[in-house]
Amino acid sequence: MKMLLWRGLINKSWEHCKIDTVESGFKIASEIVGNHDNNTYTVNYLISTDDQWNVQDFEISCEMEGQRKQVYGKKNGSNWLINGQVVATFEDFKYIDIAITPLTNTLPIKGLALHVDESQIIDVIYIDILNDEIKPFKQKYTKLSKERYHYENMETDFASSILIDRNGMVKTYPGLFELVA
Repeated sequence: MKMLLWRGLINKSWEHCKIDTVESGFKIASEIVGNHDNNTYTVNYLISTDDQWNVQDFEISCEMEGQRKQVYGKKNGSNWLINGQVVATFEDFKYIDIAITPLTNTLPIKGLALHVDESQIIDVIYIDILNDEIKPFKQKYTKLSKERYHYENMETDFASSILIDRNGMVKTYPGLFELVA
């Protein structure tokens, strides 16, 4: 088991994440506490991946100012069931991107296994649980060195350089997240 603690800089958050290796891949459980638009929130998520870090299912719950939200997804062949409904837009997607955590950037970083100067554009299910948003996004990852990746959101002009630790976990996501322990 690996335990991580991140500090979120924008939403003044703290995330405690546990990653367990299981026979079929990895089980990830995390709790985030933070502040969004002057409202305190808690978010819990569970993610199951295969041994290549491809997401198989996820569950995200959020409580903010007495309001509860939940979204869950399960891969069914090449389809995704989101809250029990097939969403054709997400067909063949391997990854999710939960907006309030750097952990979901680790999934493609580890799963793509890029070589230095190699890039790949991927499709992700982008989930902003705080703002009730779920949509497809194209993202590009470029491996710049053993510990640095360039991330680009192909839908917007956002780009950043991400530092990872020796285990491939996001260590620094400038202006957004930093690994504390």
